[in-house]
Amino acid sequence: MIRSATAIFIGFLSIILSQTTGFGQKIRPLGLFLTDSIEVGKPVYFSLSVRHNPKTEIFFPDTLYDFSPFEIISKRAFASSTDERGSLDSAVYQLISFDVSRSQALRMPVYVFNKKDCTAVFTKPDSVFLIKSNVVEKIKSAGLKPETSLLPLSSEFNFSILLGSIALFIGVVGSIYWVFGQDIYKQWQLIKLQRRHLEYIRSFNRLMRNAREKNNIKDAEKAIIVWKNYLERLEKKPFATYTTREIVDNMPDEALAEALKNMDSIIYGQVISKNMAESLEVLKSGATRIYRNKRRFILDTPMS
Repeated sequence: MIRSATAIFIGFLSIILSQTTGFGQKIRPLGLFLTDSIEVGKPVYFSLSVRHNPKTEIFFPDTLYDFSPFEIISKRAFASSTDERGSLDSAVYQLISFDVSRSQALRMPVYVFNKKDCTAVFTKPDSVFLIKSNVVEKIKSAGLKPETSLLPLSSEFNFSILLGSIALFIGVVGSIYWVFGQDIYKQWQLIKLQRRHLEYIRSFNRLMRNAREKNNIKDAEKAIIVWKNYLERLEKKPFATYTTREIVDNMPDEALAEALKNMDSIIYGQVISKNMAESLEVLKSGATRIYRNKRRFILDTPMS
């Protein structure tokens, strides 16, 4: 039967503490199952311990070791302890077996490190007995029984239905596009235009607020750059590289021209002006006016 983790640990300690090998004696590893019986497919615990000279290096098998007829589930190693009797190393292996043999034995090695190689020292074999409560016995005699029921035949794929469905889908989509295609395209253009405008407004307002509240010329300069980049995407012209004069030539507006000149004197002269916030508002309003004209142009333009 499988014990609880506490019972296994206590049983394991009682086993390994029974070793009293002195420094001068040979290394004799001890390997024991912590239960005397197992069931197929259910875990069983195997303890491995060895007492040795503290100067001797000992290695235990890892999970790559062949535990036949068992298979490894996990390994739990315990910290070494040293007293007048020597050093004690120990580990518990959780194993599982799918073998249906009545008795199953296992012996395991510990590896003693030498200067040139490692020597394997094996434990004595320890056995457990199989409880067949969950083993289905094979039927000793088997007879043939005629099968007279009909088997269903697999249906073949109907390619004509597939082609008809594809043609119908294309026809429906084509009809929708023919009737509503222009409106759908216009709405998509308007959605993209509005999204870009909202992004611009959000960035410009943040920089304008920082420039106004902190009197920060750097933020005012960044706001001008955002404004020019937005106009460039809106008008498809290189506003980002335009001078103030070139911008005024493309956007003839006295208030806009005055606002741009005021911002030039602030940015290049590094002198805060009381009209900085007003000038930024004029630039913002000018861009919004161009956005509305662009939106109206898309709505009013007939699609060919």
